[in-house]
Amino acid sequence: MFLFVLGESVARALVIFIVLTLLPIFSASGKDLRFAVVPKFYSTFFDQSGNGCKEAAAQIAGVECIYRGPKVANVRMQDRIIEQLIDEGVDGIAVAVTQSKFLAENSLQKAKKAGIPIITYDSDFDISPQNNYHSLRLAYIGTDNFELGKALGEELKKLRPNGGTLVIQTGRPDSPNLNQRIMGIRSALSGKSYDAAPGLLLKNDRGWTEVREPFSNFDQLTQAVKQMESVMKGKPIKADSFIAVGGWPQNNVDLYRSMITPFKDKIDNKEVIIIMTDAAPRQLTILQEQLAHINIGQNPYEMGRKAILTLHKIVTKQQYDKMIYTPMRFCTQQNYDTCAKLQPMEAMAN
Repeated sequence: MFLFVLGESVARALVIFIVLTLLPIFSASGKDLRFAVVPKFYSTFFDQSGNGCKEAAAQIAGVECIYRGPKVANVRMQDRIIEQLIDEGVDGIAVAVTQSKFLAENSLQKAKKAGIPIITYDSDFDISPQNNYHSLRLAYIGTDNFELGKALGEELKKLRPNGGTLVIQTGRPDSPNLNQRIMGIRSALSGKSYDAAPGLLLKNDRGWTEVREPFSNFDQLTQAVKQMESVMKGKPIKADSFIAVGGWPQNNVDLYRSMITPFKDKIDNKEVIIIMTDAAPRQLTILQEQLAHINIGQNPYEMGRKAILTLHKIVTKQQYDKMIYTPMRFCTQQNYDTCAKLQPMEAMAN
């Protein structure tokens, strides 16, 4: 009789175990969690972070990704979106910082008071001796922007080892991550260290001179192409090297191609060296057509994916990395085929 009862208990326990294993794995917090990824603006680059965010959320039962940002780069619009998300009661926010001071003193203060964890991705807060904005965020996920800038500068040195004249193109002049990249370029070319981003204009530093302050296109693709065209024409700006610290001119492939094609001989003869940031599939098509010299790619898909995983760890009281640098990849006219095969997950998600 004892053996029968024991067998029945074991059988019942086994049934319960099987039923439990068939149930979905719910969030360790015991409730559904909603995490937001807020880009600077909707674009080819940032939309890939949205893909990564959604993919990661789909792998965790009870977790939802909200990808929401402004249509154009505007810190006040980004700030309002963050406030909306706070009012909606999201459980965590990852934000690509447009302007450190404004966000830190407005919506992100509200998030802090509401107890909503904040992390940054792609663009971190400025390092400021007056204001410790970094205390507002628990982690940063993205490219090491200073190292990206250094890589851009080092690649230029390989192609033009004796120095030359340079024009840098940026988005907004107050963008923290872009200023770090500019400082990295200047450090690589001058051999100097700077106290604060974006460093100092190059003036015959180891043979390198910037012919003007960096172009700011304010994330307007048409403007970005026009600025680059002026360098290719040599009127009114004459320089033998052009570096964009973002992918703006190539984000409209047709517009870029129609502008740059008349200057194909200048590219072939390296009369003007063109080095671009980012290596999305369409940009690699441009590289294959030999309408640029080098693209250094980032991984926004991985930024969005890691953002969700990190926020989930924070909310569920797990250990997490406070600094996650996503990898870069170097694409040239010579290694195009290999580089294209190494496309990160975002290419498949588009």
